[in-house]
Amino acid sequence: MADDRSKKAEGDRQRGPRDDRELRARLLEHMCSSGFEYPVDSKSLLRVLLRPFQKRGVLIRRSVYHIDDILKELAERGAIDLGTLVVGSEQRPFITEVYPRKVEQLSREAIKDRPKASKKRGRDDTDEPANIFRGLEDPMGLWQSAASNRISHHKKKRTHVDNNVDDIENLLVKPSARQKETMQSSQEIASLLNRASAKEQSIVEKFRSRGGTQLKEFCPHGTKEECRREHRQPAACDKVHFVRVIKQHTDVALGDCSYLDTCRHMETCRFVHYQIDNSDSRKLQSKEGNSVPVSARLPPQWINCDLRFLDFTVLGHFDVVMADPPWDIHMDLPYGTMKDDEMRTLRVDQLQTDGVIFLWVTGRAMELARECLDLWGYKRVDELIWVKTNQLQRIIRTGRTGHWLNHSKEHCLVGIKGNPKINRLLDCDVLLSEVRETSRKPDEVYDLIERMHPNGRKIELFGRSHNRHHNWVTLGNQLPGVHLVEHDVITRWNQANPEHALPFPDVQEQ
Repeated sequence: MADDRSKKAEGDRQRGPRDDRELRARLLEHMCSSGFEYPVDSKSLLRVLLRPFQKRGVLIRRSVYHIDDILKELAERGAIDLGTLVVGSEQRPFITEVYPRKVEQLSREAIKDRPKASKKRGRDDTDEPANIFRGLEDPMGLWQSAASNRISHHKKKRTHVDNNVDDIENLLVKPSARQKETMQSSQEIASLLNRASAKEQSIVEKFRSRGGTQLKEFCPHGTKEECRREHRQPAACDKVHFVRVIKQHTDVALGDCSYLDTCRHMETCRFVHYQIDNSDSRKLQSKEGNSVPVSARLPPQWINCDLRFLDFTVLGHFDVVMADPPWDIHMDLPYGTMKDDEMRTLRVDQLQTDGVIFLWVTGRAMELARECLDLWGYKRVDELIWVKTNQLQRIIRTGRTGHWLNHSKEHCLVGIKGNPKINRLLDCDVLLSEVRETSRKPDEVYDLIERMHPNGRKIELFGRSHNRHHNWVTLGNQLPGVHLVEHDVITRWNQANPEHALPFPDVQEQ
């Protein structure tokens, strides 16, 4: 019988977990151990749990275990937090956070509920006397009594061993005093790191919108008809909707145009275009109303000029420069371009001693722009990316630039000169905004720059009428004349251009 017990124990060691219930218990024990590290995905976790069995040469079919369901059940019970890892077409849950106290509690419950090793019954291992005595008369009940005593003795011995094993496992799973102290220290550190500092709270309060935001979201269903149909309501929702622009040459079967109402060939384009529903236009909040308040707010200033021949020293120094040059990208464009050498010799270096420059680039101009920054005395430190969308907030897939692929984004190089004083780490490096007129950049970039340097002088090169903003000086050859309000700039302008002298305003506009 001792040989039978040793063979059975050896058999238990030569197999993997019986089922998901035992696998769950082993998982909880592993999570309580000091060697557990996360984040970890379900497939890697199952590999770790089955590794001890595989080292002994045990052949295990992983398909019989449902590790994903176990992790989801633990997440529902508040022991862990889960994320989703996408590997090709496969999605796996992965552990992002573990709550030790809850894991310990579930581990203790799993140990108590763990199924005991059931003894396989054979012909010679039954609760009845041995088969060789069956059919014989046993008037005194001697055989039955002996068999019952033997079975009772083994049951008591087995129960005692199982209780000892449970006690040992409980002691092994229970965290030590050092582990408890380490976990408590980690929780305190995490709490301190997640708490906003006084500086962060001050920055949030500084840039908080006064009176709350008045912006309205676009309805994901597009038109009011689709909105009513999806919600099965007589009236559409309170969000902003669009209406289709259907003309005689429009072929509805072709679907939507990627440019919607910004298509340059709308008079001939056969795709469906959209425009904002007039009844919802009052719901839109202008960008001007949400600009960041600054201490010195000047009205827009501009100069109609050819930047190749303008004396930039007349304008003084600026804290921020933004430029959208007409790069020669070897494509048919609806505006004139500048040669590479003309860009290199442009005297942008006269506009700043300490400041930041935002330089928009596209196509083949990427390397030329980096060269120009170096020639103008700047060091490239970062880069913005504008992801272009249409009015339905869908990415435009038929961009107007690109020799090999359709470009759905534009880059804006960020460079610094000297030691500028700016607010850092307030925004991310990706702008998601819709396309409008040709070459018009998103208004969000102005808000981003205002947050970086609220009180500085700012200038935009190669601007148009729609680029004029408060606290900005705009230069370009498509602007309506010259308009300046700063007295010192007007003085220098009149000295350099006496034939085009400007009058001084009676009171400088604020």
